[in-house]
Amino acid sequence: MGHLQLLGGLQPDERILDIGCGCGQMALQLERYLNENGSYTGVDIHRASISWCQKTIGSRRRNFKFTHIDVRNLAYNPSGIHRAEDYRFPFDDGSFDVILLKSVFTHMRPDEVDNYLREVARLLDRQGRCMATFFLLNDEQVALARAGSNSLAFAFGEGVWRYRHEHSPESAVAYDEKHVMQLLDKHGLKLKAPVYYGNWSGRTDALSFQDVLLIERR
Repeated sequence: MGHLQLLGGLQPDERILDIGCGCGQMALQLERYLNENGSYTGVDIHRASISWCQKTIGSRRRNFKFTHIDVRNLAYNPSGIHRAEDYRFPFDDGSFDVILLKSVFTHMRPDEVDNYLREVARLLDRQGRCMATFFLLNDEQVALARAGSNSLAFAFGEGVWRYRHEHSPESAVAYDEKHVMQLLDKHGLKLKAPVYYGNWSGRTDALSFQDVLLIERR
């Protein structure tokens, strides 16, 4: 919540989309922050969590909506009917001022991340911002890994991504930082601020565990 306000500039009257909202962790915080002109939309692949949010939070705040998206993820929703690599979210272009993806891209394969960033570009309003977390692979992270400072080891995979568990890639995924920047450029996005690196890699000046990107339309 502090990151959304201090880094993302979230205002009480803005429209926020929380992709991967789970059981309402952010919604419960935003419920006390957004006013009647603002709105919150939470989507998740876990149906039971969405049902709980609808009954509990949605029932007392009319401007808080929760939608189950039946997107396939081998670790968390293996029987989902939609493929993440070509899924289109059920919202109009430019519908949101702020989009949050907290610990979402850390559980997705490359083609899926590519498509979700395409959707972020479509869904953001002209002045909109997206806050997304990653595990980013870069030169400093590699040096820290050699020194034994990384708290997570992404030993499997090749190319632009690595994963922690050989037989369950979606459990924890890391991406080459240059590749992520190329994807932003591909979809007409850019960083609004320098990357806020996380302490998972062993950095001592981190704001959080995962790396945080603040993104806007180019």
